[in-house]
Amino acid sequence: MLGVSTIIEMTACDMDRTNKEMVKIAKKYNLNPGMLRDILNHRTRGMNNIQIATRMGINKNTVSKYVNALNDMNQSDFVELLTLVAIIGAGAIVINSLLHSILGDEC
Repeated sequence: MLGVSTIIEMTACDMDRTNKEMVKIAKKYNLNPGMLRDILNHRTRGMNNIQIATRMGINKNTVSKYVNALNDMNQSDFVELLTLVAIIGAGAIVINSLLHSILGDEC
C-alpha cells in the first residue's frame, strides 16, 4: 500500500506535467498560463467577463482578450486546455482531501 507522502509526490509529479502542458498551450497563443487557467476556470463556473475581472482584480479588457483567445483556439487545444484545468482542479481536491483526513479540520 502506498503511503500518503508517495501519493502526494505522484500527484505533484502529475501536476507538474499538467502545468507544463498548460504553459505550452498558453505560449502558443501568447497568454499568461496562470491567468489563462484562472479565467477559464471562472468561465466554466458561469462567470461573465466583468465578474471575472472583479474577482481577479484585473481590467475587463484583459479578460476579454483571454476569452477571445479561448474562442479563437483550435478545437483540440481548447479541449486539451479544459482537460488540463479539470486535472489541476481534481489534483487540488485530492491533496486537500488527504490533508483533511490526516490533519482533521485544523487545515
